[in-house]
Amino acid sequence: MSNIGAFLVSQLVIIPLLIGLIRFNRTVASFQPFLLLLSLAFLSETISFICIRVLNTSNAVPSNLYGLAESIVIIYQFYVWGFLRRKPRLFSGLLLGLGMLWITENILFNKIETFSPWFRVTYAFVSVLLSINEINYLIVQDNKNLIKNARFLVCLGFIIFFIYQIIYEASLFVGSDTVFALRVIFMFNYINAFVNLIYAIAVLFIPVKPSYYFKKHFDA
Repeated sequence: MSNIGAFLVSQLVIIPLLIGLIRFNRTVASFQPFLLLLSLAFLSETISFICIRVLNTSNAVPSNLYGLAESIVIIYQFYVWGFLRRKPRLFSGLLLGLGMLWITENILFNKIETFSPWFRVTYAFVSVLLSINEINYLIVQDNKNLIKNARFLVCLGFIIFFIYQIIYEASLFVGSDTVFALRVIFMFNYINAFVNLIYAIAVLFIPVKPSYYFKKHFDA
């Protein structure tokens, strides 16, 4: 796929983002970190495209900065949902550990102008574990309506995307010119697009504030 084609496919993130912005005032606050994540993804993809196509330079720096921001927002999202709020030491440890890993790989080893595979694999693995834990909790609490549960759909999207991100990084470690690596790289944008469609459905099912129903039915 050409860079322009890959960019257009990646920009499907604008679909859940626009839906989220349109419904922002009436949706519960517990999904605001996720909406922020969609905004950061859209901004990152745009900046990366400009770096590659306009400036003819690497997008490693914005990609590394986005990875740090993404990991923080995802961990905070699970804090808002409750699991990491009940485990403050784990919450602090994840933030501190990922922050130290990012600084070590990008600053201490002066790798910020190249991609950061160790950090990307680590926070992807953490995101998958947190998502699996959240889904297990939802299965116990609400096993009848999971397909219409926004939290379940977001976690499902996280699991699909970040497992593939781990496979992607592993394929590059083996060698980017191998048949397997080329196939994994080729499919990455399609996986990203599929996950963005899951996110779009998730945003549609984000619960509405109780106050919105009251205002809708009782305001003159």
